[in-house]
Amino acid sequence: MKKSVKVVIMIAMILVSLAIAFICVLKITEKKKGQLTGDPMRAVYLEKDDGEGIFVNLEAEYPFYGTVPEDAVYDESGKKMAADNLDNGDVVDIYGNGMIAESYPAQYHGITEIRRTEQANQEYIGQYGHYLDEFFVEKDPSERPYLNVCYTDELAAASVMISEPLSYTWTYEENGESNTVTTDAPHILQTSPVEVRKLSAPMQMELQFDEMPERIQILSWEDALLGQEQNEAEQMPEGEAVAVQTNDKGNPEFVARPGRVYLACGEWENGTVSYAFWTPDK
Repeated sequence: MKKSVKVVIMIAMILVSLAIAFICVLKITEKKKGQLTGDPMRAVYLEKDDGEGIFVNLEAEYPFYGTVPEDAVYDESGKKMAADNLDNGDVVDIYGNGMIAESYPAQYHGITEIRRTEQANQEYIGQYGHYLDEFFVEKDPSERPYLNVCYTDELAAASVMISEPLSYTWTYEENGESNTVTTDAPHILQTSPVEVRKLSAPMQMELQFDEMPERIQILSWEDALLGQEQNEAEQMPEGEAVAVQTNDKGNPEFVARPGRVYLACGEWENGTVSYAFWTPDK
């Protein structure tokens, strides 16, 4: 074979290899782009007269709370609009990281952009409006605030409800009379706190209350102390104060550590409520 023919064949092979590599790069880029933006979720926004609202996924038909980005809401023409201009029955395309917290209703805090596609769809209002009555009932004044402990791992966003407080002192009015209820609860180390998640490393966690406390304090103990009997003469060990920050949603957050028991103590105008939970070592 002549030298010139060999050169031509080598050049052709190099060009083919470059073309294949270029196609692979394009495919990888498109895949990454798809993972970043993703297809939007089509949903309807439902809102009560007092401004409280919820979304419903129109494909899977489940309700969810969504954190609406203040500076990334657009109308049908693509013009930026104020987030509070979303109205009952508006159909929207929601973009975000796709991580939905597994709770009921679900929670979507990774929303990055909302685009309205239709206003005040009466059919959807009639079909899904019952969720407003289900989730926004007038609260009994004797009820204490409830707490969800939320986190995001490599798989999904999750939310664990602390359904019952460990202790509380709560004052409320009923029929014009003031009533105060106080519980006589055991020390947290003599209880069985709700397990939030097993941890192998520290993890950021968020506290979501249905009614934001005026003040919040978190104390922590080693979980090895759980269940240990204490003599009356012995004093229970004091908890370690945990640093609490306020995130951009206005909710308290902290760094949870493996093998720890936590007591979140909130203060409201009506009183104080304490919630116990646990992050075992994985």
